[in-house]
Amino acid sequence: MSYGIRRREMLLGAGGLAAQSRAAATPAPGVLKEALRYRKVDSHNHLMTPDPRKLIEAADRLGIERVAISLPLASTPDGFRKSNDAVLQAMRDYPKRLLGQCVINPAYQKESIAEMTRCMDAGMIGLGELYDQVKISDSLYYPIIEKCIELKAPIMMHARADLGLLRKGYRLDAPPTTSVAADFVEAARRYPEAILIHGHIGGGGDWEYMCKTLRPAPSIYLDTSGSVTDEGMIEFAVRELGVARLLFATDLNFESGVGKILAADLNEAQRRAIFWDNFNNILRKRGNHAN
Repeated sequence: MSYGIRRREMLLGAGGLAAQSRAAATPAPGVLKEALRYRKVDSHNHLMTPDPRKLIEAADRLGIERVAISLPLASTPDGFRKSNDAVLQAMRDYPKRLLGQCVINPAYQKESIAEMTRCMDAGMIGLGELYDQVKISDSLYYPIIEKCIELKAPIMMHARADLGLLRKGYRLDAPPTTSVAADFVEAARRYPEAILIHGHIGGGGDWEYMCKTLRPAPSIYLDTSGSVTDEGMIEFAVRELGVARLLFATDLNFESGVGKILAADLNEAQRRAIFWDNFNNILRKRGNHAN
């Protein structure tokens, strides 16, 4: 059931993480009231502002209690260390609100292992958002995945489903090293005990293909973020993967991230699972969960 909330009403009503740079508009009262009924943990977001308070203010407007953040702007060891340092500082400043995700580049094997160990020891919850330098199925990732299994830490990775990445002969709008759903399935078959999170169902491309490809690999989760908010997207993912494999996420699209869950034809238990329980249960494996 959708509680009579229309997608357009949600997206226009809450005004946004315009929040990060300007004052947000006043939400439609009924939509905001509905959004605030659910506890939420955002499994995929970013520290794209020098002032984390703005991120938290945007989350507060929609009742998002905890936000997993990363800063995936650099590929070199010096660069990803600086990015992770910024996230660690934000975690220290707001320990009850911000969950850190460590960025690395497995092309720098020794430095990546050392960095993820440093970040996990400092309280980060896992790796993410890992970007497109190397596919998740590449052997360069094997030691990284094995370390995450040892640490019971999830790996959240950027992925797309553009036609150019899936079939030869079509225009390629993303680096060929970008992971697609089949790469996650290959990694999961090699390491079924790994906690793999496929980034943003709405990140671009054929999300139906994405869900169908991920279906036979039950250890892979799919996050609900992305700027694409097609009608029926969430319902299709629930049918193909089951509600337990979906993780609420916004990837900075706060209002549409919440709105697509509220607008989907889901029952109370399904909404609560997506908004809170599923990712909190992953965090529970390392003791990073909220009560």
